[in-house]
Amino acid sequence: MSARCRPRHRSLGPVALEQLCQSKQEFYKTQFSSRVATEDMDRIRKRKLSSSSSSSQEVDVTVYLPAFKPHNTKLNGICLHVHGGGWIWGDSQYQVAHRCLEMTESMNVAVVSVEYSLASTICNDNGQIFDPVNEVVTALDWIENTGADELNTQPVYVASGESSGAQLLLLSMLKRRDRADGMPSLTSTWKCLNLVYGFYDLSGTPSMREDGNDSSPICGNELICMADLYCDKILHGGNHDEQCKKKIDRQHPSISPMYANLSNLPPALISVGTADPLLDDSLFLASRYSICGNNVETVLYEGGEHGIGHFGLQEDDEMGRRAREYTLQFMKRYLEEHDTC
Repeated sequence: MSARCRPRHRSLGPVALEQLCQSKQEFYKTQFSSRVATEDMDRIRKRKLSSSSSSSQEVDVTVYLPAFKPHNTKLNGICLHVHGGGWIWGDSQYQVAHRCLEMTESMNVAVVSVEYSLASTICNDNGQIFDPVNEVVTALDWIENTGADELNTQPVYVASGESSGAQLLLLSMLKRRDRADGMPSLTSTWKCLNLVYGFYDLSGTPSMREDGNDSSPICGNELICMADLYCDKILHGGNHDEQCKKKIDRQHPSISPMYANLSNLPPALISVGTADPLLDDSLFLASRYSICGNNVETVLYEGGEHGIGHFGLQEDDEMGRRAREYTLQFMKRYLEEHDTC
């Protein structure tokens, strides 16, 4: 991605931006064809989920299943997955299928990856407002109420999100925690969160703003550009309170989870590379997560760039593979704790 991304993206009109993101999607489709074997296609299922608490809220997801399980044996649980892409590109299938399939095999779970709305889309289907957080909440709600029965799994849930997906995942967990509808507590239902090089402060932490155009594969200016586009979309059609929308306060808890009350959340693994412009986001969040009384483990990868273990040159090098394997082992540990109870 070019270091000139930020000024170029800010100068693009909505049609040109959507076309640029569609070209990115074509790249993901090509990647999908080369990374997902034909025999694995029947393990990938697209479907639409509805929220039991809102008849009008629906979201598309992609469900991934292990290659084999003994007859009448339940899977270990469900992993909710929220993909990255700076809120402007990416999807729940072509971008991430190879990694979601890896998760299903490693943990023996069903993976439910959310197809949330993107800020680069000119108009959402059916005139829906831009509300990716509540779309993730819809998937979360379905998993808790219906998912285990429909997917034949144990009622044990973990969640994983990377980059902008980590921001959306954490915001959705906060909304779920604060619901007063008789649901079980969040921490009794969701066993752990895997938060990978997340974007938790859209006003910009020092490491992101000081990076400028230096880092690869994504630099600080590019990340600022993506945050601009996300906040612009909220201003012109997001489901946020009017005071937040009027000022677009980037430190508002509904936009930047760094500034939210983080108490009573599941144990979390927070991973980031030391060469990532979002390094401070993870370090600061880990501190606040702990101060608020939660269990948190922070893992730093020396020289790791944004995307380590997921995209870029460090996706499948030794450090990238190690980073990805550690996140899988972390989630497996919490799934196995349930099995021994």
